[in-house]
Amino acid sequence: MKPDPDQLLLPPAKHAAIHRSLLAGLLGNIGVKGEAHEYTGARNSKFHLFPGSALFKQKPQWVMAAEIVETTRTYARGVAGIRPEWVEQLAQHLVRREYFEPHWQPKTAHVVAYEKVTLYGLVLVPKRLVHYGPIEPVVSRRIFIENALVEFDMKCDEPFMEHNRKLVAEVERMEAKTRKRDILADPDVIYAFFDARVPADVYNGPLLEKWRRTGERDKPDVLFLRRADVLKRAPTDVTPERYPDQIEVNGVKLALEYVFDMASHADGITAIVPMFALHQLPADRFEWLVPGVLRDKLLELIRTLPKNLRTQFIPNADFADASAKQLAFGEDQLTAALGRFLGKHAGVVIPSGAFDDKALPPHLKMNFRVIDEEGRIVMEGRDLDEIRRELRVEVRQTFQKLPPSPYQRENVKRWDFGDLPAKVEVKKHGLSLSGFPALVEEGQKVSLRTLESADAASIATRGGVRRLFMTQLQPELRRIVRTLPQIEALSLNYSLVGKAEDMRADLASAIADRALALGPSLDLRTRDEFVALAEAGWKRLGQASNEVGSAVDESLETYRRASQRLSETFGVALQSSVNDMRHQLGRLIYPGFIANTPFEWLQHLPRYVKGVEVRLKKLLNAGLAKDQQHLVTVAPLVRQYIERRAKHRAAGVIDPALDTYGWMLEELRVSLFAQELKTSMPISVQRLEKQWTLVSD
Repeated sequence: MKPDPDQLLLPPAKHAAIHRSLLAGLLGNIGVKGEAHEYTGARNSKFHLFPGSALFKQKPQWVMAAEIVETTRTYARGVAGIRPEWVEQLAQHLVRREYFEPHWQPKTAHVVAYEKVTLYGLVLVPKRLVHYGPIEPVVSRRIFIENALVEFDMKCDEPFMEHNRKLVAEVERMEAKTRKRDILADPDVIYAFFDARVPADVYNGPLLEKWRRTGERDKPDVLFLRRADVLKRAPTDVTPERYPDQIEVNGVKLALEYVFDMASHADGITAIVPMFALHQLPADRFEWLVPGVLRDKLLELIRTLPKNLRTQFIPNADFADASAKQLAFGEDQLTAALGRFLGKHAGVVIPSGAFDDKALPPHLKMNFRVIDEEGRIVMEGRDLDEIRRELRVEVRQTFQKLPPSPYQRENVKRWDFGDLPAKVEVKKHGLSLSGFPALVEEGQKVSLRTLESADAASIATRGGVRRLFMTQLQPELRRIVRTLPQIEALSLNYSLVGKAEDMRADLASAIADRALALGPSLDLRTRDEFVALAEAGWKRLGQASNEVGSAVDESLETYRRASQRLSETFGVALQSSVNDMRHQLGRLIYPGFIANTPFEWLQHLPRYVKGVEVRLKKLLNAGLAKDQQHLVTVAPLVRQYIERRAKHRAAGVIDPALDTYGWMLEELRVSLFAQELKTSMPISVQRLEKQWTLVSD
């Protein structure tokens, strides 16, 4: 019967026992398979399996031979497969053990190394992890103390370890504050502290715990580091006044975190900001950082001045020292205060814009870490205004979760809640914040809400007052809209845009807005002020309905004609101009445009739409070259407006400056493509660029 290869390679227990017995006397006749079917034997000898061997075809990795003979080549006869671990067990007195890469293993609290086992030059174990302590106790003890006790790289919650961690962390925070590695003692000094106390036979965690049971009996604090043990020098310059652990801004206490790691995104000083307090914090205060860092920031700011100014303050360091001593910390904008100080010395005016704060290294700008109510990080960055814009919606939602108060109320139908204060105190998680009551339009209803900022409250109250006025005059507004002279034509033309019932609701809103003559924001606080405003608005309803109805009617009629012409097929050469006009019409006339367009621009809407009609007529009358020339001017301005508007909408940002820019774009279009219609203001690309500087990022 043909032998089973598996049985030969992995013999049953009785065969294995026999082979192990024979192996004890044949340790010099073992071999390991190499390349090209050749085996390497003891002392780098070479042999092949005898062709008549039962294992010739199987060629096991490790073999022993009853004899090794040399004929035409060296052959092994009487071969059996073995395992290298058998060899190691039987040749304990002959094998050679080498150890390399000793290192600390925090999981087991042991020093370990890799072991290599050889016999007669044959590698039985190439790399095996073993405890290194019993093998090299002196080296292991050094590695153990360096890692476990000096670097705290050991899972241990014992009092001495907690005390030592906190003490070293405190000193490291001092170094982070001064941004110098000159306070914490060198690791060798701390090592010497433990080396003098830990016995020579303690080289791992379990042995340390065993020793502590007796070693700490007489001296419980034997392993407790003292402040003097971890200090290289006395940190007299690190005081709470110069480097506070928290600052109070606008009544809100903020924890500060110091990091000295230029590879870290948080390098420098980080203010931990609760999200609900985000809009309570003036950005100017954070420009000053903390007193201990102010001098370095002033020096770097001076270095960012244009050369003609910078050379008047040589040496820069002396002027930084002087300004740090004389400026009133935290008052006014930092660059403005520094500009005034330097300007007095040089006899020139140095505006705050002369300093390039973008050129400052990151650690000289405050880093803000916004956390939610559970302490989780929501956002982090160095631009406070950008963070506010990004988190505007989330902040408002946190204010909507405030406990019940007179200024948190649903479905307000009349002014029956007394005066509306400009600001109220709000308690949240132990902090006293400022809340700003506002009337808020929510769909077809009005609610009282406490918002996160005065600006948000002012903008929201405009819509809330209008909706409250409409609620009280609902029957009258419905009648006015229904009896508009143009209502049938309006309904017919609006069908190209949306539903007639939506148009009537928007007309009522626009008429109310025009009658009240509300500005972009509103500061209205008392019932008497609201009553006076509502009475005046009621008297202007008739005039307002005529003005709004006329503007909307003319806009829709012109839109109908222009959109009909633009729906035709045009040649390839005209396509870019036609597409631009189609997109322009879509931004001017859309579902909801009546209510969303303030009357100051709604009254000009017919002219803007007419401008599209005039432009198309010129284009079709051999005006392609001139149209393309003007399109090159307008296109990038339109593109940046659309992109910024999309960004603001995603972040919930309301920016009147961007709205004005959009309408100025329409005036520019009229001046370029339909000059005969005239503009309502002086307009140019330069004026648009100036307006763009006012737009929020």
